[in-house]
Amino acid sequence: MRTLTKLAVAGLSLLSSTAFAADLERVRGTIEKVDGDTLTVAGEGGPKTVSLAGARYAWVVKSSLDTIKDGVFIGTATKGENPMTALEVVIFPEALRGQGEGHYAWDAITDHTAAASGAKVKSAMTNGTVQSTGSAAPKVKSAMTNGTVASSAAAGGSRTLTVSYKEGSKQIVVPPQAPVVAFEPSDKAVLQPGAKVFVVAAPEGGKLGAKFVAVGKDGLTPPM
Repeated sequence: MRTLTKLAVAGLSLLSSTAFAADLERVRGTIEKVDGDTLTVAGEGGPKTVSLAGARYAWVVKSSLDTIKDGVFIGTATKGENPMTALEVVIFPEALRGQGEGHYAWDAITDHTAAASGAKVKSAMTNGTVQSTGSAAPKVKSAMTNGTVASSAAAGGSRTLTVSYKEGSKQIVVPPQAPVVAFEPSDKAVLQPGAKVFVVAAPEGGKLGAKFVAVGKDGLTPPM
């Protein structure tokens, strides 16, 4: 089992940042069936068939804001500007540090933070490194706060994160309603009919070829 886990991590680490790029198609829904290297996903607009040749796999497991510590690499889909509000947060394993790093357009995803939860909203994606500072953190000159990564608590249980990436950084408010999940590297065994799935795929000769397949563990729906 330990060897299998190591192989899964090594395989997933080969996933290039293009798998998280905004110009690829993202398929969301329920696994209908798996036939060899073909995956059928039932979702909005009817079922979609995706080739699995060369795909990388991960479980999506429930996590919490408490696990977001100094130096953790995350991805977060957001809505709005000034401030940007997190629609979800994904904690990446160390093997995936740097994947999809940056800030770019994403597609419409379910908004769990609004009063009318369940509606879809246009989003952006930010992948980068976050650091947390609490009341016990050492004081710094105010000029040093510009460009640093920090976390602070706000009324209502929300937190403000500064997520840094190569080109800059973004301040993002994470409300308590925003789902927080983590990726756990896995293999093709995650593909079970009835499970909720998130697939990043590229057009390949009129078909879709999966680059990354994330399956919700224990009935979880991937929020990204």
